[in-house]
Parts: sequence; structure tokens; C-alpha cells
Amino acid sequence: MMRCAVVGDPVEHSLSPAIHRAGYRAHGLEWDYEAIQVRGGKLPEFISSLGESGEWSGLSVTAPHKQDLLRLGEPDSISRMVQGGNTIVFDSPARVYNTDVPGFVRVWRNRGLDTLSTAVIVGNGATARSLLVALSGLSVRQVMVLAREPARAVKLCELGVALSIDVTAQPLDVSVPDVDLLASTVPVSATTTRAEAWAERAGVLFDAVYDPWPTPIAKAASPGQPVITGLELLAGQAVDQFRLLTGCELGFQEALSAAVAELEARRNS
Repeated sequence: MMRCAVVGDPVEHSLSPAIHRAGYRAHGLEWDYEAIQVRGGKLPEFISSLGESGEWSGLSVTAPHKQDLLRLGEPDSISRMVQGGNTIVFDSPARVYNTDVPGFVRVWRNRGLDTLSTAVIVGNGATARSLLVALSGLSVRQVMVLAREPARAVKLCELGVALSIDVTAQPLDVSVPDVDLLASTVPVSATTTRAEAWAERAGVLFDAVYDPWPTPIAKAASPGQPVITGLELLAGQAVDQFRLLTGCELGFQEALSAAVAELEARRNS
């Protein structure tokens, strides 16, 4: 039996097992996929412990291991650009990928949305970097990054230069201009008092948080204003991840339906 897993800390909340197992059932694959907690800094040790039996196809990787993953395989160009990966495939040599970037582009296009030129990204971590690279593929030209400590967003600004995007970093409380997209990658506690002002300035909203839902940003949306959820991003990135790990295809709607069903089951349990 082939095996895969999602590793992180924390990881017990992950919906990835539900998504991948649904894909296995659809393709008649007798594979196993589980969630395994791996403490920060322990990813190399964990991967070494898997041995070379050939039963492990690869791993889905979440925080806090995305940057460490780059040293454990040959990273693709997107992983190098983002400075973090979320998938490792145990080929020879092992290969590292970042599927968050094409995942967001897939979600955007699935919504039937047009290209965009301006955006605000709230936060300056790994998800923010992935979003910036994804937005470059959607023709964005100007991005304002809102951060608790703007000086810590210097790497994101440097990435913007490499992508030919005008990126500026500002504190969270700054007044934002009218933009095509406002994307939050921070906990809801940082958005509660600002959500309404942000929503008024954006054409489209995105919140990486999907539980609990609706978030303050989602609640602040006006009728008809598109709100992209973190659950959609999870499903979007799983499409490429499933193909990389199994060689089989998993549709976006199938991935999203599996995630929604699992989340609803947990809420009702």
C-alpha cells in the first residue's frame, strides 16, 4: 500500500486527509493518507525515519515546515521564488513543489474573475508570498502590504521587485485605497476592527481563514461582493498536489466538496 501524509504543527485540524482520500476512492487507489504532527525543526529527522521502502509517495507540508522543506529536495522555480514549498515527492532525487500559487490562480479563474491590477495583502508570511507570486500571474501591478511591523515585510517588497510589481509596506491601521482585491492572511483577531473599512475599498475579498466562518471580513462584504475562502484555496492547491503525488487527476469541485463535507461533519459532531 502506498502512503502519503500531511505534516505540520499543529496538523490535527487539517482537511487534507479528507480531500486526498476522496481522490483515492474516486480512482480506486488503495492508498493511505493521514495527518502527522511533526514539531518545528524536526522535518528532516521525520523524513529520514520513513526509510527507503518505496511505500511513501510523498508528503503535503504545512506550517512551520514550508521553508525547511526547500533543503530536503530539488525545489521547483515557484518554491524557490516563494522561499517555501508545500509538497515533496520522493522521487530520486526528491522534488519539492509549491502548489499554493497555481491553486489561487485556479480559484480566481474558477470564480470567473478578470485579471486585476491593484491589491492589498494583509500579512507578510508564507501565504502572503505565495499570493504575491500568484497575483503576478494575474497581471497585478501595484500591491500594498499591511503588516503589524512593516519593516519585516522587506523580503516581500524585494520579491515584488523581482516580479516587476510595485510593492509598498504599511502598518495595519493605514487607510487603504480602492483596490481590485483585498486578501487577508492573518488571524481573525487582527481583522475584527478593520474588516468593514477594508471591505468597502475592495472589489473582491479573500480570507485565508475558513474556520470559523464567516470571518469578520466575510461578514463585512456587501451583497454581491465576491468573497474567496481559504477553503477554496485549500482545494485549489490540492488539485496539483494530488496529481504530483499519485499521477492521477482530482477536479477542483471534487476537492472542494470533500473539504466542505468534512468541515460540516466536524461542526455537527
